Order: sequence, then C-alpha cells, then structure tokens
Amino acid sequence: MAKYAIVKAIILFITVAVAVYLTIFIANLGGYVDEVIKGNIDFALGMSMRGMKGVSAEEKVEIFELQKEAAYEAAGLYVPFATRCFRWLGHGLMLNWGETNVDSNAWNSKTRDIRIVILENLPRTLLIFGAANLALFFTSVFLALPLTRKYGGWLDRLVIALSPMSSAPAWVYGVILNLIFLRAVGGLFSGGTFDAWPTEFKLAYIPMVIKHMFLPFLAIFLSGLFQGVYAWRTFFLIYSNEDHVEMARAKGLPPRMIERRYIMRPVLPNLITSFALLFIGLWQEVIALEYFFNVAGIGRLFMSALARFDTPMIVGLVTTFAYLLAITVFLLDIIYALVDPRVSVGSEGQTAKAAFRKKKRKRSFRSIGQVVRSAWVRWSGSQRARHLTKAQRPFDHPTSRARVAFSGQLKALWKRTSGSRNLKPMLREAARYPSAIVGLAIIVVLVGVSIYAVIAIPYDEMIELWRGSEDAWNRNPKNAAPAWVNLFRKDDLPSTIVLNSRDGTARKRATVVSEGMTEITIPFPFDFPYGAFPQDLAVYVDAEYDEKIPLLSLTWLTPDGREIEVATSSIHSSYAYYLSQDEKLKRRLGGQLPVHALLADPAAETPVPLNGIYNLRLRVFVFEEDADVDAEFVLLGRVYGLAGTDHRRRDLMVALLWGMPVALAFGLLAAVGTSVSTMVIAAVGAWFGGWVDSLVQRITEVNMLLPFLPVSLMIYTLYSKRFWAILGVTVLLSIFGNATKNYRAIFLQVKQAPYIEAARAYGASGWRIVFRYLIPRIIPVLVPQLVILVPGYVFLEATLAFLGVSDPVLPTWGKLIVEGLSYGLHRGVYHLVLEPLSLLLLVGLAFVMLGLALERIFDPRLREI
Repeated sequence: MAKYAIVKAIILFITVAVAVYLTIFIANLGGYVDEVIKGNIDFALGMSMRGMKGVSAEEKVEIFELQKEAAYEAAGLYVPFATRCFRWLGHGLMLNWGETNVDSNAWNSKTRDIRIVILENLPRTLLIFGAANLALFFTSVFLALPLTRKYGGWLDRLVIALSPMSSAPAWVYGVILNLIFLRAVGGLFSGGTFDAWPTEFKLAYIPMVIKHMFLPFLAIFLSGLFQGVYAWRTFFLIYSNEDHVEMARAKGLPPRMIERRYIMRPVLPNLITSFALLFIGLWQEVIALEYFFNVAGIGRLFMSALARFDTPMIVGLVTTFAYLLAITVFLLDIIYALVDPRVSVGSEGQTAKAAFRKKKRKRSFRSIGQVVRSAWVRWSGSQRARHLTKAQRPFDHPTSRARVAFSGQLKALWKRTSGSRNLKPMLREAARYPSAIVGLAIIVVLVGVSIYAVIAIPYDEMIELWRGSEDAWNRNPKNAAPAWVNLFRKDDLPSTIVLNSRDGTARKRATVVSEGMTEITIPFPFDFPYGAFPQDLAVYVDAEYDEKIPLLSLTWLTPDGREIEVATSSIHSSYAYYLSQDEKLKRRLGGQLPVHALLADPAAETPVPLNGIYNLRLRVFVFEEDADVDAEFVLLGRVYGLAGTDHRRRDLMVALLWGMPVALAFGLLAAVGTSVSTMVIAAVGAWFGGWVDSLVQRITEVNMLLPFLPVSLMIYTLYSKRFWAILGVTVLLSIFGNATKNYRAIFLQVKQAPYIEAARAYGASGWRIVFRYLIPRIIPVLVPQLVILVPGYVFLEATLAFLGVSDPVLPTWGKLIVEGLSYGLHRGVYHLVLEPLSLLLLVGLAFVMLGLALERIFDPRLREI
C-alpha cells in the first residue's frame, strides 16, 4: 500500500508540475512573468544604488544599466522562451514569487510573502465552503435512501420536480437569499461580509462566525440539494434491483439492514467518488461565492489579484488550486484502494512494473518478420477483396459475409437510433413526460425571442442605444419598475406620460398680441388616477428665433380649480426645465417638494395624490415674425415598459432581449463544441490505442488538474475579454475533462461489437470506422448530456460577467445582475436583479427538464424508475 501511495504521489506531482508549467507558459505569452522578474531585479538594483556617494547621475545610470543587463542574463531572461518558462517552474511549484500587497485586508499596504498570504486565507475557504459541501453530501445521501422505500410517493415526486432547480450555481442562490434575508428578515444574518477576521480562536467568536457563515452555507446547500437527492435516489433504485438485494429481501432482512449492508456497502466507491467530485467542484465555486459574499478567502484574494494585475499572486493562486485538486485526487485513489477490493495495488504478489515486464518479454518472442508478414497478409487480402466485382465475389467469400453482416448491423443501428419507424415511438415516449414538452416549448420561445431581438434591434443600433450618452434616455424615469407590477398592487404606481406638440399629442395655438409680439399657448392636460407621486415633471422647449429671446410662462391647473404659477423665464434655442430642481418654486410652495405639492390633495393630513385632470399650461411670447416654439411635457413615472429602467434611465428591455441570444449562443456553441470535440478525441484514442490513447489520457489528466475557472479568468484578464475569445478558451479548456474518460469507456465497449469487426474485415479504414461507425453509435448518449450541458455554460457566461470578465460591448444578464447589486439592491429597486436572474433560471430549468426527460427516453433502465 505504501508503494502504491508513493507511485500515485509521484505521478500526481509530475502532473501538477506539467499543469503549473502550462500556467506559467500561458501567463508568460504576453511577457507577464518576465515583467515580474524584471521588476524585482530593477527594484533590488535601485535600492542597492541609493547609498552610492561621489558618483554623478550619468555614472549611476551607466552602472545601473550594466548591472541590470548582467542580472537579466543571470536570471535567464535571454534564454529561449520555452526554456525560460521551464526555469520559472521551480518558483511556481514552491509558490516562490516574492511579496505582494494584495491582501484580504485592503487597508494594509505592507508587502508580505505570497505563500504566507495564501496560507492565511485558505483555512477560511475550507471552513465555510468545506463545511457546506460536507453537509450537502451527507444530507443528499441520507435523504435519498428513504425515497427508495417510498418510490412514487408525493415526496419522491416533489424531489423530481425540484431537481431542475439545481441547474443554477450557488452564487445565484446567494443573490436570492441576500434579497430575502437582508430585506425580509431585517439583517438578521450578514451577507457574508466580515469586518475583520479573528486572528486567534476564542469561544466568543463562534456566534459571529456562524452568523457570517449562514448565508454562504445555505446557498451552497440549496444549489446542490435537490439534484443530489434525485441523483442518489435514482442510483440507489438501480442498485436495489440487483440479485443480491432481492436475495436479502427474500431472506426477510429488515429494510434498514438491506440498505446499510447490501446497497450502501457495494456503492461505497461511488459515494467516495461523488464526495471527491464535490470538493473538486468546490475549488471552482469559491471564487464567485467569496466575491459575492465578501469572504476573506482564496477566492476573493484571486479576484483582488486580477483587479490589480498582480501576476505573481495570480500564478501562485492557480498553482494552489492545482495542488488542492491533486490532493483531492490522491486521497480519492488511496481511499479507493482501501475500500474497493476491485482496485488492486498488485497482481498476485507482483507489482505493476513486474507484470508489465513479463508481458513485454512474452511479446518479444514474436519476431519483427512475423509481425510484418501477418500485417501484409491482412492488408493484401483486404485490397484484393475490394477489387472483386459482384459477380466475381461468391456469397460464401469471407469478405462477402462480412459485408452482409456489416450492412445488417448498420440497418439495425439506423432503426435503433434515427430510423423513421423508431421516430414515432420516441415521440410518443417523449409525450409521456410533461417536463420534456414544457422544457422544449420554453426553449422554442427563447430561441424565437432571440431571433426577434437580433432582427428588431440590429447590433449597431443596440450598441448605440445601450452604450450611448444619457441624453438618449433622458425622457425615461430612473430605476423605474416594470409596468406590470401594477397588476399586483392595490394602488397603481404612476406610469410615464409624454405629450408633445410635434406629434399632435399636445395642441399648439398662436395668437397675435400686438405688432411684433405673438403668444404661443401649448396646454398639456393629462389624467392622473394613481396612488403615488411621480419621480419628476419636466418640460423641454425648442425655440426658433433670430435675435430676440422668447419669454416663457408655466401655469399649473389642478382638478379642484387651483391655479399655481410655476415659472417665468427667458428661453434659448433649447430649454429643459425640471420642476423638482427649481429651488424658487420649492420656497414658494412652503418648502415642500414641488412634485408632491403640485399633485397633493390639500385637504389630506398626509401627502397623498389628488386624482383627476391636471393641466400644465405653457405660454411663450415671441417677438419676431418667423419665430416659433415647440414643447414636450414628460411626467416621469415610477413604472416604465415591460422591463423598467436602470440607474442611467436605460430601457432594460434592450439588454434583456439582447442578453438572450448572447447567453443561448454561448451555451449552445460551448456545449456543442465541447461535446463533439471530446467525443471525437475519445473515439480516436480508444480506436487507435497505443501512444495515441496514452497521449489523450495524459493530456486529460493534466487538464483535469488545471482549475478551469481560475485559469480561464487569468487568460481573459491578461489577454482578451471579447465574446469569441471567451468562448474559444472555454471550449479548449473543457475538451479534455471527465467526459473524455466517460466516452472512452463507452467506445472501448463498442469497439468489440460484431459490426465493428465486420467493418474491419470489410477493409474499412480506421478513420472511417471512427467517424461512420463508432461515433454515431453513442449519439443517444450524447444528446441528453449535450442538452444538460447547455445551462451550465449559460451560467458560466453569467458567472464570468458577474466576476467582471465579459465582452465590454455586449449587454449580458450577468452584467445586469452586477449593476443591479451595485446600484439598485440597497435602494429597493429589486427588478434590476430579479429580471436577469429569472431569465437565467428559466433557461437552466428548460434545458435541464428536457435533458432529464431525454435521458429517460434514451435509457430504458431509467424509464422503470
């Protein structure tokens, strides 16, 4: 066992070294690591020359340049790029990157060793998120066991119905819980923010730590609970039908003993794997969670390093994540060897190396000539069979029999997967699952709306609207809720009213007062039936004149007959007047807010709106014959449109509509690109075997130890945040993962199928077999997994935008959530967060509902449970 552990540790350390080298290589493509080394050298030389006396400034510069060049050469900055990156590998593995001032305590500007800073922040991450994942794992397992006894009951159906909720990541639940607890509960629990982390352990600190841990803990717990319970319930149901379990039931053993001895014990390796995968996922999750909850751990430390472009800290933290993943995998392998008798550390007393040598000696008895002759016979036979005509080839010829058997296998495969006869039963089977119909309907609607958004609001127009100046939106209210919120209120909030003399919504009348003076009157009558005051009242006037400036007069007429002089002023060519900003009017109204005073019921003790017909009468005196005036009145309400507005008065419908094609395109392209690439690579490795398969497996193992989110964030921050760059890096980093090993295991089984042997005898090439016969065989497995992958990538795009890594031009749902949290949450403007969050959850729910139903349709074993 010790020898097995040592071998595993060495292999994992080599894998970590390769992963760290790749991290340094990627970071140094833009010269970022080299700049760190140069900066350290320049700083050290500058400090050493401060004490030099009797040397002129020119001589100091000359000495500094000479010493700098010598130091650069000694540090290896002039060696080839790949070799130079390899020299930094030792620094990376030892986290020896010098000092940094990026710390969880922002007020502390002192520089400290990077290793010390990381080790100080790591226990906080482990405490909060490790405890949450432990609780989630054991709760899921022990809640799933009773569901196997109550299969089909109301609780079982409830868990199945709630399982798609787990498609959302933990930070999404964190946002929702923050809204609930900080508002509804009145700040009983902190949002995760620690004013200062305790430097020592005291019993008095425990309640404070629990208070701050509660919301992050609950967010992780809720994000994985229902899906975990559902997955384990399905897994236990499959195992509960095994022969040894049926035998135990026949013996009359109690249900709890059967669960403990005959179900739980055989699946113990699977439980350990699931537990390890939870912790592997933990290292990916902590960045977004700590960023949102402001927990002083390695996740928030990583975001602080990205914000300051602190490359040494970034590379050091990526290396730390790689070590954490390697330790998790190492412990998993060791525990596997202890609990699973199928995992052997030796073979009949032999080590793996001895078995390999024995196998190698056995193979060496065959001479090279024998190998060449047998290969030539196989090749020449297949070539002769290819050139036989149909008449020349008798039916009992081996190649003919192989062709017939092969064609029969293909026909059976076509009928089983995509044949027209089998399509109708599959559709009938899909109709049995309402979740599939609902999920597919939602997806169709989302795709249709995305197409409409791109056509109705072209890209250039969208950019001009969303990223233009505030003048384009100054007629809109600020942070206005959607108009449909009035459906759920007793007293309606005022909507925006716009009256304009140009479009005919306001009538203009000109009266000649005397020679050289004309009065232009524009009344703005409007009905105000609302139960709340508007945000503001505004008048926009455009005047045309040559020299003599027109004179403006505004009068307010109330439903009860009062007439209030609002303002008198001379106006220029463009004039904007906001009643709430007129201090003179405020003083004339007794210090009240002008909007409240003009619309309030004078008989009421507390300010309430007086409903009825109001009229703002605008009179302009012009003193030139060709002078003219047009005006617009805007009542800035508290509701606007279908989506409301943000703090910059922008219509959120533009961003919500355009965020949909961005999210769906990212999710679909990433899922398809990753799935197809992974499947092809796994098929090639499984079919050709040898060094090809070994190379694929080694790349997969290295990539699995590269923490996806930290590495991708590093690349996006240091290089590019464009949409296509983010998508490309996401696909590249996702190709070699767990799915590669899963597909490889399936292909190794399919490789032994009779129709594959028939194809080989028929003379089909290796590439033809891979693309025509191997890959199509697992399409039924691929389709459900691809559908389920889509929401994961949709949420990944939102997570990246949430962390500040997104295309700087495109509006996305993740950006809207960030802006809502920054500008609207603490002002009670919840729609800024809830609308994009709801759309994200809707996309995740739709694809997961469809994917789970497709799994049952394509896998007959799942239909029975």
